[in-house]
Amino acid sequence: MPQSFQGGDIMGQILVKLGELGASVGQLRDDFNDEKTAASTNRAAIHRRLDEQAQGMADVKTELALSRQLVETLAQTQAETVLPAVDDWQGMKRTGLTIVGFLALGGVSVGAGLTWFSDQASMIVRHWLRIG
Repeated sequence: MPQSFQGGDIMGQILVKLGELGASVGQLRDDFNDEKTAASTNRAAIHRRLDEQAQGMADVKTELALSRQLVETLAQTQAETVLPAVDDWQGMKRTGLTIVGFLALGGVSVGAGLTWFSDQASMIVRHWLRIG
């Protein structure tokens, strides 16, 4: 104990201790208020982040729904326009190859017929001319 309190005045000592106690309580109150303010700020930041996350999830869901709708539209467009055009093109190709095959077969047949006819014609001409 400090020197000034040893001699006597107990009431003075009590008042000093009450003052110190009041200062400590005031300091505790200030610390508590600071903690309360910091906790409130932290909660607000957490709620703001959660709101941002919820908005981000909603945006992703919206974009996913739009993408799904776009894919379905593209698939329908392909089924309605592209596939019939491809089928038509394959039909034209098949028809062209068939015509080319018939022309080739006809050309071979005509060539074989002309070869046979030329052999027959040369035999007839030799027979008329009496060439051995």
